Amino acid sequence: MVKTFHQVNDSKNTAPTSSADLNPTEANAVDSAFSPKTFHQQPSSTAASTATSKENPPAPKALFQPTVENHVDDNSRQWLETAIARLQLDDYQFADTELSRANLLQKSIQLHDPSYVTEYGAEASQQSENILNQLNTLTRSDYADGVRKYLALILAATQKVDIDAISHSQNPSFFNRLFNNSVNSKPKFIELERDIKTNVSLCQDRLNHLKKSQQIFGELFQKNEQQFRSLTVYLLAGQLRLEQEQETLEQQPTESKNLFAQQAQLDKKDNLARFKRRLHTLKILRHTVLLRMGQLRLEQKNTLMLIDHANETINLVIPAWRQQVLALFSLSPNDNVSELYEKLAATQQTLQKKI
Repeated sequence: MVKTFHQVNDSKNTAPTSSADLNPTEANAVDSAFSPKTFHQQPSSTAASTATSKENPPAPKALFQPTVENHVDDNSRQWLETAIARLQLDDYQFADTELSRANLLQKSIQLHDPSYVTEYGAEASQQSENILNQLNTLTRSDYADGVRKYLALILAATQKVDIDAISHSQNPSFFNRLFNNSVNSKPKFIELERDIKTNVSLCQDRLNHLKKSQQIFGELFQKNEQQFRSLTVYLLAGQLRLEQEQETLEQQPTESKNLFAQQAQLDKKDNLARFKRRLHTLKILRHTVLLRMGQLRLEQKNTLMLIDHANETINLVIPAWRQQVLALFSLSPNDNVSELYEKLAATQQTLQKKI
């Protein structure tokens, strides 16, 4: 008998769906298959273990274990201080942490690893490029050049004032007024004063930025000193380990027949020679860092001197010069202007020296 599509659907709809209509085995299967598992239906053992873990939480693990102790015993200190004087590294006062670090570092040096010898002290060596880049940016900034530029414009503007013509109240001729750019009248001086104020304002803006950039010198001094400390520790640890290995190699008997032992001795000699060249490179770099301290001080001194000269010119010399010129315009032709003329000439000469 062939069933149609509707007969198949009718047989499905009339199939028992409740667990009561099924036998016990099928009812349990249906309940286990379709019963949802909620949070409240979790096993009691899980809840008990959770309660126990809440009452007694596990102790947190340490993030790292310290390997350097800031302590050096008397014997190690005496041995290190003797080595420092012998290796000519006594131009620097070592702290206890640095002595301890050098003592631990010389024990962990891996002379048999070529990559380790190549990268020995590389962390301290790479700081030079960063310091030099910051120093180059600081010394070649537009702020210092802008201060010098506007101070030069201010000086050139002050030199345009013709003090002799103003003091004698001489009326310039037509050709002098046409071809001479000197300032000999009050209207021209007012215009010149306006230009000087503009240049002073621009110079003051560059000067403020230059003052803020001086904070970089403090960071450069700190980085340079840190690099010097690191290189000194690397040199001390490397020289101590090199001396120990050389003594051991000298006391070791020479192999005459064992080819592998002979090759091992040759390899060890080559490793010591290569490590010695690496220490010589670090020593030269340390001397370069020491010279850089003087260079940083010189650059800071020149910058501070430029700041002081700009402040004196803007806040002292220019106001005094303007005051003397205005007083000279205020005098009548019958007044005695010789003393005032001498003061004005001295002020202008001082301005030229300052700038």
